[in-house]
Amino acid sequence: MITDSHNRRLSALEKNVVRGKIISSDGKVLAQTVSDDSGNEERYYPYGRMFAHVVGYNDKGKSGIESKWNFELLTSNSNIFTQISTDLKGEKNLGDDVYTTLNTSVQKAAYNALSGEKGAVVAMDPQTGAVVAMVSKPDFRPGKVAQNWEELNTDSDAMLVNRATQGLYPPGSTFKVVTALEYMREYGANNNFKYKCTGYTKINNVKIHCYGGEAHGTVDMEEAIEKSCNTAIVHMASQLNKGKMASLATDLMFDSKIPISIAANSSRFSFNKKSSDSTVPQIAIGQGSTLITPLQNCMVIAAIANGGTMMEPYLVSQVKNSDNGVIKETKTKELSSPMTKSESKALKKMLRKVVTKGTGSKAYSSNYYSYGKTGSAEYNSDKDSHAWYIGGAEYNGKKLVVGVIVEGGGSGGRVAAPIAKDIFDAYFNQ
Repeated sequence: MITDSHNRRLSALEKNVVRGKIISSDGKVLAQTVSDDSGNEERYYPYGRMFAHVVGYNDKGKSGIESKWNFELLTSNSNIFTQISTDLKGEKNLGDDVYTTLNTSVQKAAYNALSGEKGAVVAMDPQTGAVVAMVSKPDFRPGKVAQNWEELNTDSDAMLVNRATQGLYPPGSTFKVVTALEYMREYGANNNFKYKCTGYTKINNVKIHCYGGEAHGTVDMEEAIEKSCNTAIVHMASQLNKGKMASLATDLMFDSKIPISIAANSSRFSFNKKSSDSTVPQIAIGQGSTLITPLQNCMVIAAIANGGTMMEPYLVSQVKNSDNGVIKETKTKELSSPMTKSESKALKKMLRKVVTKGTGSKAYSSNYYSYGKTGSAEYNSDKDSHAWYIGGAEYNGKKLVVGVIVEGGGSGGRVAAPIAKDIFDAYFNQ
């Protein structure tokens, strides 16, 4: 493949072309090739660790945008007369520059908000699919990969893994959005669902507790989502058609790989119409065998934010030559339409209450309209939990959605929701 860093054609290009720059959407250089007084070239990353995983590295192999856009960065489409002049001087031609969708202010807010934690953040424009920020922690110094190669490959924290696109986690209570949508489809948005929560239930021979054993009392469907009531949700799920629920999850890209121009893993979702009744309670609250990436969870909320249409995510908007001429441009593309406009509107209204009076109150702001879903996803027998938040915000026609996970963070409302708010604040305050 031409993108393979070991491709001989690329090796030849490296001898004649100065690798192009990688540039943010706000015009800041994220990676460039610099030379010392002796003419030795090295790749320089002005923002250090901040864009480590998404921009990637260019030493001891390649990763991120440096890898997937390797050919473009090593191709010179400069003016032909400039190339002739450069060749006559025995100098290298300038490679094309890759312009990303990443915003430095939003990336900085996400990076700082996640400081000291392990986890990931994805922020994107749901109307286009443009990824505005992508952070993974722990991180590394992209310009020092060769020097630190042994440590990076033996460290138990898997620092080189981009958790945003490659990390697989149980979705926890964020999956309740899917359960609620299927319930609305089968029983109507104005259904008569009621359940009295005592903090514990047993259904289909499976014991289910609400987070922290909290008893929520009598709740309807909206209140079950607002309070993230496990026991109400599993009773809701017990009334659903398993095949239809599995089909909806598939439409939302569960058990699929989200197409994006960097390394990404497929989510895992094994539920279907033949699954046993005993699997339903765990599936309904995002536990059991389901595993997804933060990118995929962000795509679920993106579909809700965009009136039911899921746009294909992208990281690069344009490729330009050294004369600023456009060589390649990304066209936005619809990935799927997993729900109707009326369904997305009903879900948004429900998720608004999560922020105004429910578990996601730490993501609330009076400066913009926000909505979302918290999640606390158990990952071991000690019932330790990852903290999730998926949500959207809107102001003056602009929209942003986020997917946040903090490994071992516990409460999504307490830990992940404030991170989302910091990101929204940075985006709408620009």
